[in-house]
Amino acid sequence: MISVSILFGVSQVYAQDLRFWYSPETESFAPDQFRADLFRDDSEGSIRVRDGELVFGDGSTMISGFNHASISEDRSFIGVLFERGDQVSAEIYRSNGTLLHQIAHLADYDPDDPSIRLYMLSNGSFVYRDNIASFTYFDERGKEVFQIFNSTGSPDGEAVSEFTSAPFGHRMLAYNPRIFAGSQVNSRIQHVGHDEQVRTLAQFDQMSIVSVRLHRSGNLILVHSLDDSDGRHHARVISIRGDIIADIDYEENEIEDVVLSACGRYVTGRTSGRAMVHDVTTGERMGSASFRERVRIASYMPDGNLAVLTGTRNNRELRDLRMHIIDVRQRRVVREETALTVHTSEYFPLSLVYDGNSTYRLQGVNRELIIRHSL
Repeated sequence: MISVSILFGVSQVYAQDLRFWYSPETESFAPDQFRADLFRDDSEGSIRVRDGELVFGDGSTMISGFNHASISEDRSFIGVLFERGDQVSAEIYRSNGTLLHQIAHLADYDPDDPSIRLYMLSNGSFVYRDNIASFTYFDERGKEVFQIFNSTGSPDGEAVSEFTSAPFGHRMLAYNPRIFAGSQVNSRIQHVGHDEQVRTLAQFDQMSIVSVRLHRSGNLILVHSLDDSDGRHHARVISIRGDIIADIDYEENEIEDVVLSACGRYVTGRTSGRAMVHDVTTGERMGSASFRERVRIASYMPDGNLAVLTGTRNNRELRDLRMHIIDVRQRRVVREETALTVHTSEYFPLSLVYDGNSTYRLQGVNRELIIRHSL
């Protein structure tokens, strides 16, 4: 195992060849304008995201006055919720602004309950949470299929349940981030079947859950958990059967995010100023790097390099961006700054995706960045 800790400014930096440019699909986008679909060859397809307002394409369709919105991972479908008195209604749209479904009454609604939420899937189906532990699944036709209740029944209470899914819903999970049991905090993950059957996949004693992410295959689950007794963060990789494949103890309390690589073999963890890569099979740390700038995203890429983006944030604006490409095995680094500025939105998580030939794409921003290196 090679372990490398790099502090930029004192490490050896090889001849730099790292270039940036805006993607042709988004180079003319405004600060509130984002790609409406990630996988269609449609350079004109976009959505304007404003506070309480969504504008599709050329502006012929606009939604306003909604209380909550959800956009599917591939941005093909958008769902919005409207709260009117003690009623909640929903509208489901395609990314081109076409209205698919109007559901006038989803469920009884308590205005004092802030937990209602919509989860859009990439096939047009969706899940509606109407209180802290009740989830209803609607298919792509907008028809109610089943409902589950994810409460643990703990007499000491529990936090609001959460839901996550593979993009097209072939795997679905409901989880309890915090279950209070006297002075102890526990957590639980359950598998949700389309037959309304729910089975427990994992239970963690004295651990709360920060996040749960399903790998695109639906066969692996990445759990970011927090030991409430000592504040240490863990990343666990679990099979869909509930077997623990890896348990990475970060031995520190500053981990902000963990990401599973596209191949499912590596976990990248990041703090505000550090990134580290672990091998899922062995649990060993392959390498780490420290930065003077604020780390915004870090991911181990298919070309075998750790990609880290640093920069400053002013509200939704990201600037002073610097890309760091690190070969953690060979201890080689290339980095470069860019004067380009991008804007973010609460609806689109930041992500670095591999486009092939040592080329990455920064998604989740209004003007996507293409990054190419020759490390």
